[in-house]
Amino acid sequence: MNFRQIEAFRAVMMEGSVTQAAEILGVTQPAVSGLIANLEASLGFLLFNRHRGRFQPTGEALAFLEDAEQLVATHGRVVRSARDIRDLKSGSLRIAALQAISMNFLPKLIAQFVFERPDVKVSLQTRSSTQIREWISAQVFDIGVVELPTDNPAFDCEPLTFDCVCALPEAHPLARKTVITPKDLEFEPLIALNPEHATHFQLKTAFEMQGVPWAPHIESFLFAPACRMAAEGAGIAIVDPFSAIDFAHLGLVGRPFEPRIPYDLGLIFPALRPRTRLVVEFVTDLKEGLRELMAEKHA
Repeated sequence: MNFRQIEAFRAVMMEGSVTQAAEILGVTQPAVSGLIANLEASLGFLLFNRHRGRFQPTGEALAFLEDAEQLVATHGRVVRSARDIRDLKSGSLRIAALQAISMNFLPKLIAQFVFERPDVKVSLQTRSSTQIREWISAQVFDIGVVELPTDNPAFDCEPLTFDCVCALPEAHPLARKTVITPKDLEFEPLIALNPEHATHFQLKTAFEMQGVPWAPHIESFLFAPACRMAAEGAGIAIVDPFSAIDFAHLGLVGRPFEPRIPYDLGLIFPALRPRTRLVVEFVTDLKEGLRELMAEKHA
């Protein structure tokens, strides 16, 4: 028994004649008759009584029709699903990312991605880098975006490096400078991340190397609150470039800071599971989106 035989049987039942079934299937009448005969031989019972060239359904044919209908419908769904997967129009993406790019950048990217692929289902979870690493290691998510360093044989990592910026109100006198250094911030209230974050000690070293006292006025656990406080005039913050862009609507501007304070991210993927074409396509869009965002920031 094969699907083409089932398809021929259903066509004869629906159309009422072998001739019309042949037209629907795009084959000859003898071909349909042959498919029906082979199906009956494999089933071990007659589906039609033949009389003067006409096919009359048997009781067994009526009983078999429901299952045949279900098989044809399932086959159609499988074919459509395979076509959609091939054309990247369906499937699912599970993304876990840290807050810095989850507030604006990723939502915009995902919105464009699903607009072009309306049947693709996307899940975006915002968590700490530690939690995301655990999820990717357990193969719960397809893509993770975390802060580096990270090293785990349970996932593959593609590093991405950006530069932190000095975030301050656009009306601040230092906003007129093209580059800001620790010397420029010597008498300014400084907003920095807590000592648990790598940028804390990188900044501390940069200040000490230029002989500037290291005395943050405010410390924050995340970049976003630091940006909000800077926008409110509480001080000047050294933050990741994404958060600075996110708060531009509040009059916050980002200026290059020297010496360079790297903000290292990593795209991580489950090591034991092949990446789908949908994942590869999304990552390509993500990297292109990041390049465009950084180009706009430096324009």
